[in-house]
Amino acid sequence: MLQAIREKAQGWIAWAIVILISIPFALFGIQQYLGVDTNPPVAKVNGDKITSQQLDQRVREFRENMRRTLGKSFVPELFEDAALKPQVLKRMIDETLLRQAADDWNMRISNAQVASYIRSIPQLQNDGHFDVGLYEATVRNQGLTKAGFEALVRSDLLSQQQQEGVVDTVLVTGSQLAEQVRLAEQKRSIGYVRIPAKAFIDKSKVSEADAQAYYKAHQQDYAVPERVKLAYIRLSADELTDQVEVTEDKLHEYFDTHRDEFVATQERKVRHILIESDGKNDAEKKALAEKLLLQLRNGADFAELAKKYSDDPGSAEDGGDLGWVNRGVMVKPFEDAVFAAEPGKLVGPVKTQYGYHIILVSEIRGGEEATFDQVRNKVEQAYRKQQAEELFYNYFERLVDLAYETPDSLVPVAEALDLKVQHSDWISRGKAPAGLDDSKILNAAFSDDVLQQGNNSDVIELKPTEAMVLRVQEHEEESVRPFDSVRAQVIEAAARAQASDKARAQGEQLLAQQRQGGTRPLADIAKAKGWKLEKATISRQDARVPAELVDAVFAVPALNKDELGYTGVVSAEGDYLLAEVSRITDGDLQALPEQARKARRSALARSEGSLEFRGVLEALRARSDIEILLK
Repeated sequence: MLQAIREKAQGWIAWAIVILISIPFALFGIQQYLGVDTNPPVAKVNGDKITSQQLDQRVREFRENMRRTLGKSFVPELFEDAALKPQVLKRMIDETLLRQAADDWNMRISNAQVASYIRSIPQLQNDGHFDVGLYEATVRNQGLTKAGFEALVRSDLLSQQQQEGVVDTVLVTGSQLAEQVRLAEQKRSIGYVRIPAKAFIDKSKVSEADAQAYYKAHQQDYAVPERVKLAYIRLSADELTDQVEVTEDKLHEYFDTHRDEFVATQERKVRHILIESDGKNDAEKKALAEKLLLQLRNGADFAELAKKYSDDPGSAEDGGDLGWVNRGVMVKPFEDAVFAAEPGKLVGPVKTQYGYHIILVSEIRGGEEATFDQVRNKVEQAYRKQQAEELFYNYFERLVDLAYETPDSLVPVAEALDLKVQHSDWISRGKAPAGLDDSKILNAAFSDDVLQQGNNSDVIELKPTEAMVLRVQEHEEESVRPFDSVRAQVIEAAARAQASDKARAQGEQLLAQQRQGGTRPLADIAKAKGWKLEKATISRQDARVPAELVDAVFAVPALNKDELGYTGVVSAEGDYLLAEVSRITDGDLQALPEQARKARRSALARSEGSLEFRGVLEALRARSDIEILLK
């Protein structure tokens, strides 16, 4: 290749190549001379810099973590850089302040503490033991060195030590706990009526101007979300089975090498009597087992003796019946005896770690050798599945290469792999048909590289043997439906809004009257108006009444003796809820069980400790020199 360049790079071609190569180097040099920082700081904390690369990395890590955690509920637009960066930067500033404080306070995490923590991480263990190879592979997969990973662990442990040092020292007094329980466990007895908005609905009262005004104020209700039409290629091992070439020789060969797959696992129906032995009275227990075995051989009923003598609580009541047993379930001495026994013949006593067993195998099923002809269809299905999976992995690698090599079209990819380009109807981030509603698909479809740059997506792994590559065929930005196309919907919504306003006006008028010493109880008002009076004694977490009413009721101030409290609120449906509070019963710490009191004290201590720790952070911020440079 170099020789070909040397031969052809003559005259103006040579100069062109030199210029193209020189430009990046020249610009790199200019950047250095001009002092242009390719990794500028986004914040300075007492002189320590937080760089843009560090911030970008933390934002990516946070976004990916939320994508894994939320799955299909992940909404990309909620995690865009503009929204995330300020929040993540605030967290990084707090971490820097805490690290600096730890240095000032001479706090340290020893190498032994770091090593002990790493060895305790379950994901780095194999069969309960720390696996060095697994540790090294995990660190590499995260793009870190062992030293870098250990530094992160040291930083996290130090931060944890700081927080625990504050949180764990908080003391909760008896009066604090009693006050918390008094409020948290408080109950309020109420009566309430619902003034229904539907009683005031009149579409004829909605003028053209009213409708237009409502439409302008609620345009988001009539928005068509951003949407796309996709072209995509789906690669699935299931759909490749028909491409597998099948011959009788290949099927026979597969049967010979996978014979165990076509032989039914042998199972045995078993009864047993267990005479437990702890080793101290072994001879006595063995003698009892032998005595029972002799009785059984002389015609005694197995089930009756099992109910009377067996120490196995799981089977004794069923006459010692263990049901169908296969290999790998029972302890080895028991299993060996079961699978060596002849049906109907008593076996024992068999010694295991639990004691002495008398065993009876009544039936055997499975385990028969199958001939090729008997299982030919199963052999073909298994062979096609295996070969289709091998084809899938081969096609997958080619799909990755081809989708990258021709980023502006799926047609060459489909032709090369003899796959079909499929097409979707309009889909949005929140609405897609089955098969295209996977969060991985939607995230790829609305990613910048696919949506804005017009490229094929990366190959998306949906399942171990299913993948997809897609591209956007058509794209429409979010828009608002024209007024004329939604006129009827707008008029109906405006009428509901007007009706809700009227219900609220009537409710607030009644509320004002009751608060000013209205003489009629709420029950009488409800009866006169034809409204249903609902009564309940509710807690702060009560779900029997609307949540908005619970909040309003618990905002009513304490009552004097024989006093009634009144409140009202508009419900989510637009109705007005008018409530009367007749009694307030405070929570009683002494009425709680001891265990509940301890749990409440612990929870309150954690809550107060968190507040204290936030106070420490605020104090550190207040006395520090923090410069935020994020644009």
